[in-house]
Amino acid sequence: MLITDCAYKTNTYRLPFLEIVGVTSMNLTFSVAFAYLGHEQEDNYTWALGVLRTVMEKTALQKVTLVDRELALTKAISKVLPMATNLLCRWHISKNVLIKCKKVFEMKEKCDKFMHSGSALVLVRTETGFNQQFSNLKIEFCTYLKAIKYVTTNWLEPYKENFLVAWTDNSMHFRNTTTNR
Repeated sequence: MLITDCAYKTNTYRLPFLEIVGVTSMNLTFSVAFAYLGHEQEDNYTWALGVLRTVMEKTALQKVTLVDRELALTKAISKVLPMATNLLCRWHISKNVLIKCKKVFEMKEKCDKFMHSGSALVLVRTETGFNQQFSNLKIEFCTYLKAIKYVTTNWLEPYKENFLVAWTDNSMHFRNTTTNR
């Protein structure tokens, strides 16, 4: 499993810094590669991942990657490592949902309850259980349609297979669910 993340303008050179780390079955982190990129664009990511692929043996190529929802990086991974399962960082997803949805709720307590329900939804182990729990969430928060729509159209419909336990438990990811190591 490889975890890939890019820090933007946090270094002396003010360049995107791509860091790729691996995780062992003993939950130890090790550096695999890093690169300063000219831009956070698909061709830059494709180049960096292509170089990595040339130095790794075919048997060492990762089967699972974990990234935030950087679309250019995700596209590059699909090109360079087409057989890899690409998981999304749950921490980044939760952060994005909170930023967007807290504007919808008039009370912090209601927003907190929505976020807690969403976190529980992520951890449901079966597709049937997910569908049932999501239906319950939509009923409970039916007066907050903007929040339900945001979560559905921006996260669940396009990416549920990349971060919900009901789907991600089919990939060996050693319980890594965030790019924060």
